[in-house]
Amino acid sequence: QAQATPVALAQQVAIMQALLVLLSILQCAWATVRMPEEFNVEKDFPEKEKWKKVQKYIRCDLCTLLVGHTADALGETYLEDDVYDHIDKICDAQELYDAHEMISRLDADGVQSWSLEKASEASKRSAHEKRWQTHAMKELCDNIIKPHDDEIKDSFMKIKKRKQTKKGADATDEIVRDACRKSRLCTSEAKGSEL
Repeated sequence: QAQATPVALAQQVAIMQALLVLLSILQCAWATVRMPEEFNVEKDFPEKEKWKKVQKYIRCDLCTLLVGHTADALGETYLEDDVYDHIDKICDAQELYDAHEMISRLDADGVQSWSLEKASEASKRSAHEKRWQTHAMKELCDNIIKPHDDEIKDSFMKIKKRKQTKKGADATDEIVRDACRKSRLCTSEAKGSEL
């Protein structure tokens, strides 16, 4: 049998290293991209990209909204299985997305910030803007909320155990704060700013 030369071994090691680097890049770049059934490139693409750029500013707001909605839906008496079932569908909240809009504001220094707020009756956004804002929220949920489902579940169970020993306090705010901080989607100063 022929033995591999040092040069051949070095080439094999270099190839293996290159493959490992490629695999790690692919793993880091993994994200969910949603596309609606109907998509007109000329009309829809600019609107989609506009709201995609806003996503990084509403991470905390979206986490707060979705975890709060989950806490409200579960109520105070839930079992661990209830939490698992609800968190599995946390991003399937079409009515919730439709009822909220991305709002831009300028501070006194002219710095723009974004927030996710309940849509008012006087909202001036078109149906087209609403569609793509909702799309951006769903996509963001798939990419930043869903991967942190374990942290969210842990927060629900931890606060429930704590609440059983301390009566009287509303647990929803505590669950939301704990889950979104553990997920690193919110910090005390994160509201409306880029993380």
